[in-house]
Amino acid sequence: MTEQTPFSTLSINDDADQWLTAEGFAGREGMPSTARGARLRLEKLAEMHPELKRKRTGHKGFVYHISAAGMSLKTERSKKQDVHANGDEQLNLWIQLFKTMKPSSREKMLKIVMEQVAAELSLNTK
Repeated sequence: MTEQTPFSTLSINDDADQWLTAEGFAGREGMPSTARGARLRLEKLAEMHPELKRKRTGHKGFVYHISAAGMSLKTERSKKQDVHANGDEQLNLWIQLFKTMKPSSREKMLKIVMEQVAAELSLNTK
């Protein structure tokens, strides 16, 4: 399950004033005062949320969505870790369940799972 964020539905056709260069972010509230510092923070945020970054049209470099200004690296990292930890909990639960099953039940379950994976892979290749 993926978590929806306010900017997860950004459109390429958003207004140009919604996209700024790193220089445009420098000195804004919550951002470093230099363009270089802002660019470094924006790049880290863009690693977690690629939809925040796009190539500048007609120029070198990138522009970043204005919503990045209100984002905290610490908060975004903790959100990402929470989502990852939740996935790990589910995996650990499945491992525990598998270990408690009888060998014959394990074989049946693996057969069903492999058939399901094969069916999904064949759908994805079409």
